[in-house]
Amino acid sequence: MNIHLLKKTFYKALFPPKFGNEKIQALYHFVAENDSNIEHWEVGGLLSEFIEIIKDFQETDIQYFFERISLWNSYYLVIISDKFLESHVRSVIKYDLGLIYAKIFLLYEDADSYYLIDNLEIAITMYQSKIDKATLIDLMHKIELLHYKKLITKQQHDYHLTFINSLNS
Repeated sequence: MNIHLLKKTFYKALFPPKFGNEKIQALYHFVAENDSNIEHWEVGGLLSEFIEIIKDFQETDIQYFFERISLWNSYYLVIISDKFLESHVRSVIKYDLGLIYAKIFLLYEDADSYYLIDNLEIAITMYQSKIDKATLIDLMHKIELLHYKKLITKQQHDYHLTFINSLNS
């Protein structure tokens, strides 16, 4: 881990970001408070609380989230993306979390994107996402970059490019 990333993580832990959007702030605080036990988020408990926070997001909230994505701890983005794959989240949320997952993958720090790539197809398929042409091109470039940096194998590279090309049809 480089020293800059360590400083950034330490600073965010001591001085959490202040968002100008109550829903995004609530999501950030919720994930920060419950990040140590994510495998125990269950319906009727923390998973239900997570759903309550995100279920009323509007397009403006989602846009604001992406405008401030650099303020998020990378681990928190992985947690949020992982929880999008829960069937109970899928049954309650009516907007396209597969597209949001794809955009988090695109904006996620280059060095850590391999944490999200394995579930990219699942998220897009699960939400029957309608991915626009520009996002598909960006996904292809990101996969090429990950392979170029040797963060994913040739097999992963080929598999995900084939999947993205199938969405292009």
